[in-house]
Amino acid sequence: MRAFDDMLRDFALRYGLMTIVVLAIVYGSLYPFVLRDPGSFGADLLHLAGTWKQPPQSRGDILANLLLYAPLGLSITLALSRERSKLLASLLAIASGTLLSLLIELAQFYDDSRISALSDVYLNVVSTLAGCAIAWAGGASLFSAWWRPGSAPAFARLLLLAFLGWRLYPYVPAIDLHKYWKSLGPLLFESHAPPGDIFRYTMLWLSAIFLVQTGLRPQRPVWFLLMATVGFFAAKILIVSQILFLPDILGAMTALFLACLLFQEFRAASTFVVAALLLAEVVLGRILPWQFSTTWKAFQWVPFFGFLHGSLQVDVISFCQKFYLYGAVLLLLTQSGIRLRAAVALECGILLITSLLQMFMVRRSAEVTDALLALALGVIYALLRRQYPEEPRR
Repeated sequence: MRAFDDMLRDFALRYGLMTIVVLAIVYGSLYPFVLRDPGSFGADLLHLAGTWKQPPQSRGDILANLLLYAPLGLSITLALSRERSKLLASLLAIASGTLLSLLIELAQFYDDSRISALSDVYLNVVSTLAGCAIAWAGGASLFSAWWRPGSAPAFARLLLLAFLGWRLYPYVPAIDLHKYWKSLGPLLFESHAPPGDIFRYTMLWLSAIFLVQTGLRPQRPVWFLLMATVGFFAAKILIVSQILFLPDILGAMTALFLACLLFQEFRAASTFVVAALLLAEVVLGRILPWQFSTTWKAFQWVPFFGFLHGSLQVDVISFCQKFYLYGAVLLLLTQSGIRLRAAVALECGILLITSLLQMFMVRRSAEVTDALLALALGVIYALLRRQYPEEPRR
């Protein structure tokens, strides 16, 4: 009986996440389900075929389609590679992503608020390939000199991608000396560095350093972290719409100093402290400043309601930010010795409570999305644990 329960739990974990991802894609691609009757199915096929060389609508549209199907490729590859070879699982994931994308585009022909185009299918296939690549990278032996095996390193590398996606958007370099000078302006001419901002960036960089040490295996950690930090700020100078802030740089320098002390000599205790402080920073970011409204708003139980009604560019940045922060807290808690289920329950509970508090706050969206995102991250980590066993702890 116990073996059957374990098998059922394993089946639900592996295929449950895949099902949730498919439902989320369908929901996000067709919402708010305003149907119309533009013609027959043959007209639908002719319309879609006629868009084979139509470019994407915007840069945000490109990024959204590139990110949308990556969880599908990741979840299908992880779910199917237990009984099949990873190559066959990846091929099935790519075929499934392509088929789903085509069906979605055909369905959008009958949705009044959507525009169907084959360019979305191209981007979705590339996104599915990226998800398969992430699944392969979790246990790739080609990078064994740098990439640690195990689920925690694989999850850490996934979070680092979200970190870069959040902090370096829109990733487009500029060839303009005036832009470079403008990026350095706040750093050179503004000496104001509030302690709260320095603390926030310090916690952010400490978590990123922990993820680098967990997910990668640099031969000289101090020099690698120093060069990676310098490269990150150099990239911000070169990328469109990015500027440097003094609190960000001071936080990075403080984090580098503390990491050399904490994560080397007192790793177990310091991991829990950083997890608690980062979680506190997440909570404060959700409830500060204390601006309460005279009336309370209704709690939104529709998942990702704010993402579906906001700016696409803002939504992409916000999703990457929350994906990173909630995932980093989860990994830090588990690496400090807390069980995964307890860590997920704690984080989901705190996010749900703060979301309920936002019902009474000005300019806040009170919805269930954040708690569901943390739950999804817990499921992804659990899947990685089943796929890639952890290294024995020293």
